[in-house]
Amino acid sequence: MTRVRTRFAPSPTGSLHIGGIRSALYPNALDRRNGGDFILRIEDTDQNRKVEGSEQEIQDVMTAYGLEWDEMYKQSERLDIYKEYAEKLIESGHAYYSFETKEELEEARSLAEANNQIFKFRSPNRDMPLDEARKRVESGEQYVIRLKTPESEELDYEDAVQGKMRFNTADIDDTILLKSDGYPTYHLAVVVDDKLMEITHVLRGFGWIPSTPKHILIHRAFGWEMPVYGHLTDILNPDGKGKLSKRSGAVAAQSFLNEGYLPEAVLNFLMLLGWSSPEERVHGETERELFTLEDFVEIFDLKDLNKSNQIFDRQKLQWFNKQYIHVLSDDALENRFLNWFKENSDDQKLKEMIVEKGPDYLQEILKLSKQRLTLLSDVPDQIIGFYRRPDKLAFSEVKQLKKIDEKELHLVLSDFLIYLEDQDEDLANWDHDQWEHQVREIADAYELKHGVAFMALRTAITRAIASPPLFETIEILGKKETTERIKEYLS
Repeated sequence: MTRVRTRFAPSPTGSLHIGGIRSALYPNALDRRNGGDFILRIEDTDQNRKVEGSEQEIQDVMTAYGLEWDEMYKQSERLDIYKEYAEKLIESGHAYYSFETKEELEEARSLAEANNQIFKFRSPNRDMPLDEARKRVESGEQYVIRLKTPESEELDYEDAVQGKMRFNTADIDDTILLKSDGYPTYHLAVVVDDKLMEITHVLRGFGWIPSTPKHILIHRAFGWEMPVYGHLTDILNPDGKGKLSKRSGAVAAQSFLNEGYLPEAVLNFLMLLGWSSPEERVHGETERELFTLEDFVEIFDLKDLNKSNQIFDRQKLQWFNKQYIHVLSDDALENRFLNWFKENSDDQKLKEMIVEKGPDYLQEILKLSKQRLTLLSDVPDQIIGFYRRPDKLAFSEVKQLKKIDEKELHLVLSDFLIYLEDQDEDLANWDHDQWEHQVREIADAYELKHGVAFMALRTAITRAIASPPLFETIEILGKKETTERIKEYLS
């Protein structure tokens, strides 16, 4: 049986798009399930669009998302190979030297547009005798090498995702294979590389379908068997209009990590944007949505890839992230947050306070706050009140308290303060039931609703309308800090 070899072939022209992670995820899973090889190929032949640092960022981001590769290649280091194979096509009559200037090409393009025709270039040089063409090359005349496309021929093709397709070569121009600067175009390089790297399966974006007949012709010209091609559906903007783009928010794969998403949550979300689980469900059972990368690899199959485009629902992505945060162990959540905070926050003061208080203190806060978190970036707002005393929040700003006489609220705080001061310094004998009973008694003494008394204490202690459970918050803050915060409202 042929060993499965798949590839992900990004261009270093900027930050890796989040859709690129999905394009890497599927072939990576196919390779891992079949015990094959996953190739990372940097397609950097378009030197004009190359962005400095982009190649390294691609590698770093893929590593961050857990998409490791077995082999890596750069097309710019393989130029002699492409030139050799382009010349082979010249020799076999499937390609030719073309000497048109930019001005001649523009004239031909303008003529097609004037006649309301799609521009499909056929060079008058395509039937030039090879000896004559080589003399012009040897004389130093600038040239490109073009594919000699058949005039009108039907090409049938079976796509692994989209199904049967048919193309007519009359709709295809004489594609450039080798540019005047010696660099190959995508069309030549991708076919040669896939052959020499023994790629068995190519999963790529839907937008590459128009290039497929060109690749069929190039494979045929060399007498090579094509790999299995599968064209993945597009990921659409949240409004369903057009492919996912910056107008719908940040779309770089790295930006999601910067925002505080967990890579495994993003992967899980992306899995389902183009793939459906083959697992059978018992009648009435909800569809399974949570899959680890290992789960996904175990059941991934090309037949389960979808033909319909999927919408990028950021709220759904946040739901996934929330599920993954909630199941992290206490140690894991602490480590994930600290790593994220180190790389993405400029709050040096908070960083110093976290170090000063130590890891145990942070972990206690995170345990208390975990169920309130959606992103790692939510953590600083959740924990800051434990490290730095917030500004006072006026009772009048709290909906439940604005109609209550502040004198009564102060009495509630005063009575609670007396109760608190009777506790051990380390709150060792602090009891939740006793505490709750005491607050209710204080509220009853002033004929206030129990919720009013609890909200008055929450406001004074946390300076926030919503906060983690109050009893546990006081335990973490400690008797001294809690007492001082209450006294600020009584002064």
